Amino acid sequence: MAQPIKVLLVDDKEDYCKSLSGPARYKNIQIVYELDWENGFDILKKDSKIEFVILDGKGKIEADQETEKDNFVIRAMRDIDKYSKEIDRHIPYCVNTGFMERFEALEDNVKIFEKNDSQRETMFQFIINEITQSEYRSIRMQFNEAFMAFDMVIVSKDYEPLLVNIIKAYNEKDYRKVNLNIQRDLLEGIYISLNKEIPCIPIELFKDNGLPIQEHCTKFMENKNISGHRINKDVPQVIKSAFRKLKESTNGYSHLSNTDVVKIPFLANVFLIMEILEWLPEFAQTHYENYI
Repeated sequence: MAQPIKVLLVDDKEDYCKSLSGPARYKNIQIVYELDWENGFDILKKDSKIEFVILDGKGKIEADQETEKDNFVIRAMRDIDKYSKEIDRHIPYCVNTGFMERFEALEDNVKIFEKNDSQRETMFQFIINEITQSEYRSIRMQFNEAFMAFDMVIVSKDYEPLLVNIIKAYNEKDYRKVNLNIQRDLLEGIYISLNKEIPCIPIELFKDNGLPIQEHCTKFMENKNISGHRINKDVPQVIKSAFRKLKESTNGYSHLSNTDVVKIPFLANVFLIMEILEWLPEFAQTHYENYI
């Protein structure tokens, strides 16, 4: 069975939330719910596996709010749109309400479904159609294991769009040198995260502006002594070699223009990146369990 579509439902009626979860499972949709938008939005930002949001027409913006607010859905839509731009990933949503007539003015901006059995099935199919056409989902399904390092925040989610762009270039057979630059930026992001997200690479191996000294960080991951620092942890030779080859390759073509074609280096780097990202969760769980 395909990976379930994870959907956030925000509705202040818990009984309704539970009643929707059961039928959704038969459509391979996994519903998680919150009763107010403040907590719902927090969950959305923390859980990158959420692919769609169902919004009640009237709801509570804050947990301690006593009454529902008509501006709930407007606030939620604005927050989702803004957050989507911040993370460079479209997050689709719809409105599910028992008061259709109150939200007719929004129909040009968002799909609206009424709370009844017939519309429920239509809404589920809409969600399936939206997500199966999603570029992010199709890219993630190709290399799902590589995204786990971002899900576990071993590598900061700020750098996830770089991986998406690398895979897009791979799929589109876009071998221009400019995409080698994106691979270099992701390597930098991995090194930065191995300092900020888990305490692996010491700050002494970074520049004053916070960027990694790539040669120093690469030697550190190779378990070589650099300025008195060694990783002193079991890093497989294949991973040491992956860091070294990726560092040399992404920095070795600076003399070329961004439009020059570097097919073989780009393709080789794609799979070096995948090797490193797929190895990181096991490494972090073994040595930095308290930080993930």
